[in-house]
Amino acid sequence: MNNVYLLVFVYVILTMVFLFIAKKIADKLTRFDDDLAIQEEGNIAVALRRFGLFLGLGVAMTGVMGGGLSKLDMTTYILDGGIAILLFFFAHYINDYLLVPGVSNNDLIKEGNVPTGLVEAGSFLATGILLSGAFAGEEGPLLSAVIFFLLGQSFLVIAVKINQKVYHFNVSACLKERNISAGVTVAGLLVSYSLILRATIAGSFTGWAESFGYFVASALTGIIGLFIFQRLAGFVFLAKVRITDEIKQSNTAAAILVQGITITLALIISRLI
Repeated sequence: MNNVYLLVFVYVILTMVFLFIAKKIADKLTRFDDDLAIQEEGNIAVALRRFGLFLGLGVAMTGVMGGGLSKLDMTTYILDGGIAILLFFFAHYINDYLLVPGVSNNDLIKEGNVPTGLVEAGSFLATGILLSGAFAGEEGPLLSAVIFFLLGQSFLVIAVKINQKVYHFNVSACLKERNISAGVTVAGLLVSYSLILRATIAGSFTGWAESFGYFVASALTGIIGLFIFQRLAGFVFLAKVRITDEIKQSNTAAAILVQGITITLALIISRLI
């Protein structure tokens, strides 16, 4: 029993080391003093980004832990954890580049732009959710985890971009205008679609053809299903308004309600596909 407590202590310490490494990497990438911005300036946007960073990486590490303490190998945990951190920041960079083109997230967050902080937090959390699914399987090569994570990340970006087209809002312009409803919407969509895509990439690797076929079929079914039920829920719970108009008018209350329903539906769909 004492050995179990010791191992728990060691793995928690290792996880804290990974979080500290991630913090240092993030500090270098932002090119300004994040700690100063939080502690002395009270910059909520920076705090939201840091919140998403820590929570997202923590979720990712739960996937690296696999079947729990009894099946965990320390060397594998350290190796996979290091790879997860690299993928974590790579995917976040791609998300920023593709989802918010034409703006500098760092500059906006340094200025205290809360909507941008929300999008960054959602992006980090979504990436962590996908990583937790990619590393959750107990069988299969490490390469398969990396490949299916990248596939999941690609589908995530496509799904969110399509959703923006449907609701006719430009996320980059909305962030510059400090439109919090847009930040809530994009963050909620990132989390929602990542929950569905996690379900499609989690589990044991059963061969490239079979696993890829299952991923594509499940991902498309889940994404389309979420979109349909999201629209239906909008008619039921917000019958007198149009979501597009509420986003453009920066109705944060409506955006929070819609994304709460969307994440709930995503949780249900992810358990069914």
